[in-house]
Amino acid sequence: MEDKNLLNPFNSNNLIGLDNYFNELVNLYNSKTFPKVLLLSGKKGSGKFTLIIHLLNYIFSKNTYNLNEKSFNPKSPFHNKLSNNISENVIFLKHKENENVKIEDIRNLKSLISKHSINDNPRFIILDDVEKYNINSSNALLKILEEPAKNNFFILIDNKENKIIETISSRAIKINIFLNQTQKKTIIQRLLQINEIENVMDFKYLDISPGLFLEYNRLLNTNNLHVELNFMEKIEKILNLYKKNKDQKLISLAINITESHFFCLYQKNVSKAIELNEIKNKIVCSINNFVKFNLNFKTVYSSIKSQFNNAK
Repeated sequence: MEDKNLLNPFNSNNLIGLDNYFNELVNLYNSKTFPKVLLLSGKKGSGKFTLIIHLLNYIFSKNTYNLNEKSFNPKSPFHNKLSNNISENVIFLKHKENENVKIEDIRNLKSLISKHSINDNPRFIILDDVEKYNINSSNALLKILEEPAKNNFFILIDNKENKIIETISSRAIKINIFLNQTQKKTIIQRLLQINEIENVMDFKYLDISPGLFLEYNRLLNTNNLHVELNFMEKIEKILNLYKKNKDQKLISLAINITESHFFCLYQKNVSKAIELNEIKNKIVCSINNFVKFNLNFKTVYSSIKSQFNNAK
């Protein structure tokens, strides 16, 4: 499977490394103690949305879900409805990247969920990136959460990029999705193996979620930024690409490559760790300022190159 397809949680029919969290959610549902408002919190790319897709397939399509293998049938009638957002028992509210959910979206959601579902099955309302809701949208959502209908269950996804307002988080039962370094590496290796993905990114020294790894690896592959390129060659290409298409993911990639490269240098020069960390921070600052202040590419690249040469 191509990287770009695998990035879509609806295509991730194998659940990898999240078995314990899945079993916990299944037990809550089967014991009829599933919370009316559930908050899944964890770093972006840790598999929260994928976990939800598997749970929904288990609940609404038990006969096609393989509980032992933790896998769903992507061709099942339910999953077809789910992936096209036409299931009568699931509502997704997801805003466009770099845009806030509008208060009108929340009001439309309130109108939609006030209607009874076609059948007597539970209805799940999935809200992604709730940490990005502004105060008006958050307050509108709070009013809905305060009086949930009998069959409505809310699952809120928090990527820990901003703080959720206390009145919302206090209404929810929270489950933290956490992967340690070993788990992250294991999941990444299995994803590469199962989906036959060409790996062009050295992730051994990166503290990176599996989802972000797939995104960065895709960017490297798509733009021919292969392992053979040295650090400065990669940074030069990435900043040039950002200058053309303004894709913020490229800046995140440049910073992660910087973090990884300097971690390797730390391992070889422990006595210079403090000095190397200062140089790394200056390079990261230069990359961020390049975006923040729309600085001249040549000036920024020259500055990064000068800083990098000090690390040799």
